[in-house]
Amino acid sequence: MLYFMDMKHDTSSTLSCSSRGTLVQTLWLLGMAFTTAAGILLIALLKPALPFRILAVAVPLVCGAFYAFRLLRDLARLDELQLRIQLEAAATACLGVFLVTIVYPVFQIAGFVGPLQPYYVIFLLVGLLLAGYLNANRRYR
Repeated sequence: MLYFMDMKHDTSSTLSCSSRGTLVQTLWLLGMAFTTAAGILLIALLKPALPFRILAVAVPLVCGAFYAFRLLRDLARLDELQLRIQLEAAATACLGVFLVTIVYPVFQIAGFVGPLQPYYVIFLLVGLLLAGYLNANRRYR
């Protein structure tokens, strides 16, 4: 019991807008988003030579890899409650996307939806991640 009473809460490890970890994560994520958009526009509009197409694909991948490594590093520093909230949000998003991708062909064959577009999956993933985070945050607070 005394062990728990002496524990200090590490405010630097929580994911908040003021923490340096989240800022670095956000910058890598924005870098990935902007380089992806720029690469799509470059390839679609200018039809560049092969080295530039390789660069247009490689730069967003590198930014995404740095984002993933930073996210995992910051998750390892979270306290138990914040980690549980983050992991529940991630599980909600992954399971939701999994279920929708399993059922989508049935809706497509029935004529309710058209072909699956990549941005449908991205919007679904982001929406479910946000919903899972808000739900877990509400439940554990």
